[in-house]
Amino acid sequence: MDYSVGCPMVTPFEDDGTLDRASLRSLVDHLVAGGVDRLVPCGTTGEFASLTDAERRSVVETTVEAADGRASVMAGVGGTAVADVRERIAAAADAGADAALVVAPYYGGQAAPAGNERFFDAVAAGASIPLYLYDIPSATGQSLAVETVASLAERGRYDGIKDSSGDLTHFDELLDRTPDSFEVLQGWDAQYVPSLLMGGDGGINAVTHVRPAALGRAGSAVADGDVAAARAVQFDEIDPVFRSAAEHGFAPVCKAILARRGVVENAAVRPPLVALDDATASELVERLED
Repeated sequence: MDYSVGCPMVTPFEDDGTLDRASLRSLVDHLVAGGVDRLVPCGTTGEFASLTDAERRSVVETTVEAADGRASVMAGVGGTAVADVRERIAAAADAGADAALVVAPYYGGQAAPAGNERFFDAVAAGASIPLYLYDIPSATGQSLAVETVASLAERGRYDGIKDSSGDLTHFDELLDRTPDSFEVLQGWDAQYVPSLLMGGDGGINAVTHVRPAALGRAGSAVADGDVAAARAVQFDEIDPVFRSAAEHGFAPVCKAILARRGVVENAAVRPPLVALDDATASELVERLED
């Protein structure tokens, strides 16, 4: 079985805070060369909440152009207003994206399952590209009910989900309650190999910035029935990067390492994020060097 390897791409910035399209193209080349087959710009690690709609469109367009068919592009279109999300889906489609990733509403606290289902149904109306759900309770303040996901999946409104709940029981229930054609993708890097062993379809994981080939090796080992090899990749290659990113911030850590390796020009992030200081960045690069 081939497992999808996706990257929730950082958004490179110039020193003055503007988009760095040259570094974005370099990042695409770096990821594709490492075996990433699904590029996901404008997600959480891509600082989507700090981008204007014009910048989002530019990031997606540049990613599509740089990928040039070598990997699919799933554009993040997160927002809390249905009309805005619909417009972002249309813009992503116009820019050449293959699919769009729709995060759960992230303001207002825990919504009723019926309210979330209405939101996702309304967002999907008229969409011309496949849509994927994105569940990340640590950022949105709520977790999508399995019943909501199952209903949307069974009715063909969405083609899959990125599950960043960090809850393997929840992940297992998603696999059990959704059609086989519905992609259940792991977004919590520390659970990548366990999720494949449970029947997951792959993942969208920030670790791919630093070790783009690791998830492919893990997937190949699982497909070959070599659980020991898959666990070794999880423990030795994926987990150290994930722990560092969880401690210091995913975008700051990934950008710091990419900048030290020359993949992107610098490690600039936008407020409220803060870039790593030189000492921390140097220590991380040394510790995580392949």
